[in-house]
Amino acid sequence: MSTTPMRRLIICSTCKFSPESKTGPDGRTGGQMMHDAVQAVLTKQDRSDVDVTTQSCMWNCDRPCSVVAQDDQRFSYVTGHNKPTEEQAEAIIAWFDAHGATDDGIVPFRLWPQLMRGHFIARMPPMKGEDKA
Repeated sequence: MSTTPMRRLIICSTCKFSPESKTGPDGRTGGQMMHDAVQAVLTKQDRSDVDVTTQSCMWNCDRPCSVVAQDDQRFSYVTGHNKPTEEQAEAIIAWFDAHGATDDGIVPFRLWPQLMRGHFIARMPPMKGEDKA
């Protein structure tokens, strides 16, 4: 069994642009815009180490845009109320990097980027078969 954690960001592709509007001024959903913003930040940072994927409707429609930080060895997190902007994407990636630097996926609050505060909805235990408190 591999000891390298499987990690990825999952972005809801069908998330609304805002609570009031499915699409933004350019006709794309908020989720599509969030995905593009994350990819743009990773490109600017010359990074290929972050796996980013999409999933249609994550049932978090009251809190668009939804982004999940998934990890098979550490806690995984569901976030919402993410604005589909590059600034928010930078905060998501910075938090995901801090998450990856931990053993258990619990990032000390003082290390959270300001734009990630108030966005966490749930955390799920890792799937590595151990009961963690």
